[in-house]
Amino acid sequence: MKKSILTILLVILTGFFVGTAIADDIDPTSYAGTLAVGESVTITKTVTIDDAPSSGILDVMFLIDTSGSMGAEIAAAKAAAASILTGLSGFGDLATGVGYYSEPGSEGVYHDLTTVAATGVSDIQSINLLMGGGGGDFPEEGINAVYEAATDATWRAGSTRFIIALGDATFKESDGSTEAGALAALDDKNITFIGIDYGAMTLTDYYPVYTDGNLIETNPQDLADATDGSIITASGLDIDDLVTDIIAGVTASFSEYSTVSLSAPGALPGVGFSVVATGAEGVGGSYVGDFDRSLDRDFMFDVTFTGLEEGVYAFDTLALVDGGAVAREADRFTVAGDGTAPVPEPSTIILLGAGLVGLAAMRRKKK
Repeated sequence: MKKSILTILLVILTGFFVGTAIADDIDPTSYAGTLAVGESVTITKTVTIDDAPSSGILDVMFLIDTSGSMGAEIAAAKAAAASILTGLSGFGDLATGVGYYSEPGSEGVYHDLTTVAATGVSDIQSINLLMGGGGGDFPEEGINAVYEAATDATWRAGSTRFIIALGDATFKESDGSTEAGALAALDDKNITFIGIDYGAMTLTDYYPVYTDGNLIETNPQDLADATDGSIITASGLDIDDLVTDIIAGVTASFSEYSTVSLSAPGALPGVGFSVVATGAEGVGGSYVGDFDRSLDRDFMFDVTFTGLEEGVYAFDTLALVDGGAVAREADRFTVAGDGTAPVPEPSTIILLGAGLVGLAAMRRKKK
């Protein structure tokens, strides 16, 4: 059963006030060793999943409804931009980007993801009322914006990914983008959808819209449900309200999880990597089950490194929860030769033989 958002926030705030670190981690936090070519070593690594991540990789694309009714809400988002990014950075290494949707235009990636906080704030503050048009009917072109954000944003490897839409109306299919296509794109990139609802984001019966007899209005709740996200009813227009709503949505999405794994490092031509989940719920290299963050949980892995090619290799091993990195360990290996004498090439043998003949002649001359 999911904890209430209030309970989750209370846990986070309690951790801040008592100075307790709330974090997922890997033990050991680093490992260094030397391997001969062909030699292997197996290291036991323990991944601890705590109340909430604070050392993850978090990518967030904001989509803002810019239709005529959203003036006060856009102003609030601009005012809260710095506080929003500060709050989200508590989850770890943060990158943010922004897009907009209205009618007749939308742009899912108006500014791509950036890890520079000042740029992220400026990007949100660049969104203005009536970008893309003032809105011709009740639903807005959110489906196309979601599809573009999912497919065109530069999502980082190992990141936990969110699209967070701020709006006061339902979505509709437009510009060739369908709800099915948007759902497929979200699934393909492992993105969670969160809606901040300023009024009627899920009221599909309020003003249904048809084209050629086909209903083109869609409910953002469908996107949230399919991605284990949520629709959060906006608390108000104060900075604290918006920050609280966004952090609550992201925190709730972390509250339950189904897989825990370790990532094989990237391009490592000189070091082989294999992993086995050694606990009862281990399935190959992962743990699979219905888990939640109401309890701290330890997951044990045996990781085998094999020397393949001489050289020095430094890399991070990532702990992944549902495919998103929540902690990292620094590994470093020096791969040396395998200790066997090299077989001389033919030309080397000829030179060696000539040298021995010369030495024998000198000894005879001495005698």
